[in-house]
Amino acid sequence: MTDPAVWSEFAVRMAGTAFIVVMISWIAARLGPSIGGVVVGLPIVLAPGLGFMLFDQSPEFVSQASAGALFSLCATQAFLLAFVALARGNGPFRSVAGGALAWLMLALPLGMMPHNPLVGAVLFAIVTLLARRLGRRLISGQVTRTAGTNWGLLVLRGLLAGLLVGAVTLGASALGAGFSGAIMAFPIGFTVIAISLHLDHGGDFAGQTAYAGLNGLSSLATFCFCLALFLVHLPAGLAFAVALAASVLATVIMAVIAGRKGRSSHGQA
Repeated sequence: MTDPAVWSEFAVRMAGTAFIVVMISWIAARLGPSIGGVVVGLPIVLAPGLGFMLFDQSPEFVSQASAGALFSLCATQAFLLAFVALARGNGPFRSVAGGALAWLMLALPLGMMPHNPLVGAVLFAIVTLLARRLGRRLISGQVTRTAGTNWGLLVLRGLLAGLLVGAVTLGASALGAGFSGAIMAFPIGFTVIAISLHLDHGGDFAGQTAYAGLNGLSSLATFCFCLALFLVHLPAGLAFAVALAASVLATVIMAVIAGRKGRSSHGQA
């Protein structure tokens, strides 16, 4: 446990993930809640985490971890919906705590199920549709776009996400495939950016970003689903590249749609 090589590997994984998280978070905050919530759905934690795991574990192991993460993303939708419901009338930490409780209540039973990727994809689609319908009644009207960037909180978000990835990927053998994927899919990235947005721009802005994130998580689900399927049939590197490309494509499509809706609403106003 005191092997310098192990700690060096941990530091590289943590720093690499943190850098990716900080840059994506900064871009998302500059784009406003509708597009920003979609961009936050990029696999900025899961992609580095599962990618590093491929260096240490078999493709079958990582495929199972990806399927476990897909089921956990259903619980993440519950996290976002609870945050949307609480953000307007409560402080950031209480809102995030309520979201974490909702995640835990759904993640625990889902973690005990067999993690079939097809079943996970169907379940995610159903949960997303329900969450979108319920969340639409909870968000407020138009809010202003973000102006400043709180670099301290962005760096904290990156470090927390990097710490999670480093710890889970190095301890994956002990945790097991399904549990590793489920823990890695916990919305720690959104947890910190939600607190940041709430403190800097208010509960309305943070809630609208979380609501947009309900769609944005489809990018993460796409990544996990493709990786779980393709790792069984394709070389590991190719499977990872295809899954990542599919995820980015999903985000681009959703961002374009969100942008067009935003321009349409401004034109009508």
